[in-house]
Amino acid sequence: MLDEDKPARPVVMPWDYVRMRRKAAGVTIAQAAAHYWKRPEHQADVERNIAELERVGYRMQQHFFSADMSRAYSFNVDVYRQLCDTPPDQHPRICLACGWDQWTTQYDTNGDDVTWSKADSDVCTRCEQLERSKEIG
Repeated sequence: MLDEDKPARPVVMPWDYVRMRRKAAGVTIAQAAAHYWKRPEHQADVERNIAELERVGYRMQQHFFSADMSRAYSFNVDVYRQLCDTPPDQHPRICLACGWDQWTTQYDTNGDDVTWSKADSDVCTRCEQLERSKEIG
């Protein structure tokens, strides 16, 4: 078969996805947490909980998943759940650089809808453009 020579895609775990989406938005954990606490005495707890989502090995149980990170940055709860609950061969296809998935609206550096790169099918066009601009600049 033709696919036999193609190496397997790296597995993206839930904690990787959370970190990639946050970094793609260019926000720190403290900045993301600011969308969720109203009283200063809650700030440290919220920051700790958000940091926990990025801890290797951590999977938030579905019945505890009340924090929708999309208030802080582009985050697809359904993708997160799939990464938590399904075997790697059933994971959704996501950009290996930023965590974008084809069901999430995102714009590239030209203001166009993001799609999959033709040069590297593991990344989206936004990440491809950002990488190209780093090489030029």
